[in-house]
Amino acid sequence: MNLTPLQQNVLLTLTTEWQTPIQIAAQLSNASEDTSSVNQPLKDLVQKGLVQVNPIIMGMYRLTPDGTSIKSGLLGG
Repeated sequence: MNLTPLQQNVLLTLTTEWQTPIQIAAQLSNASEDTSSVNQPLKDLVQKGLVQVNPIIMGMYRLTPDGTSIKSGLLGG
């Protein structure tokens, strides 16, 4: 699967726990809690089935099993 460097960074930042875009952006070294840098990659990753949106609490994201598998591959595991 082809992912842009920014999509890869966002994917590597995500976990299986629910996170907000602010939390994700804060973990990226160059983002400094600017959610605009993670919003589009999150949408792209949701469309690819790698990230899930919380159906009850809007604005919360986590990895899907496929996303976890891709993340492991990116980490070399």
